Amino acid sequence: MHEPNDEPSAGDEPELCWSCRENEATDPFAYRGGPITLVCARCLEWLRLRDELEQVCSRSLELTELGRFDEALACLDAFSKKSDHCDPSREFARGCARYRAMILCDAGRYAEAEQACEAWAQLGFRSAWERREHGLEKARVLVALGRPREALAAIEEALGHRDTYLLDIGEPLVALVELSGELGQPVDPKWRGLAAAVSEAYGIEMPAHDSLEKIMLALAETTKQLLPKRARDAYHVGAGEDTP
Repeated sequence: MHEPNDEPSAGDEPELCWSCRENEATDPFAYRGGPITLVCARCLEWLRLRDELEQVCSRSLELTELGRFDEALACLDAFSKKSDHCDPSREFARGCARYRAMILCDAGRYAEAEQACEAWAQLGFRSAWERREHGLEKARVLVALGRPREALAAIEEALGHRDTYLLDIGEPLVALVELSGELGQPVDPKWRGLAAAVSEAYGIEMPAHDSLEKIMLALAETTKQLLPKRARDAYHVGAGEDTP
């Protein structure tokens, strides 16, 4: 039993929130049926909204596949209004903006889809993956609007960063080749460095082809079912397997 002037022991310290690591943990939370963790009330609301966003986006895609585009957009709008007060990083806003652009493009409302892409870009990109997905969607819209040169520029902008997202790289590589071909020009030789980076990242040999276009298409096909080497190594270590 502590004397009145004793300092509290480590065991008396309140448990910190699993999410923010700042506030006292007060509420249980489990993600997708995983282990239960303790979080603070503020983070609990945010985490629940994050899970709800996944459901909303999934539902909006289901409605889009049924051709119920206005209902799909209404789902996103309702969630945006509900979550805006709890979105300081604008993660929810970016997620809704992405799906809005996709739905409008699928609906054939290309002018609106282009505006949605611009609104998405205004929110900024928190990761290389987000920037790449934006480039791909914007290119899809611009192709539909008959503006392939601008579409190619959108793909090149998305890929022209040092932190280019290399997981699932096949789609942007194919887009780069196809849009260049549609414009009657070869893939810019400056992208050979990207091809080399992909080969290195996946731990595979650079395809032995006589054109950059064929190299990129081969890389897109070869990497389709692969993880980058670093991710594979991390998986083996985590699984207790020996790495080379």
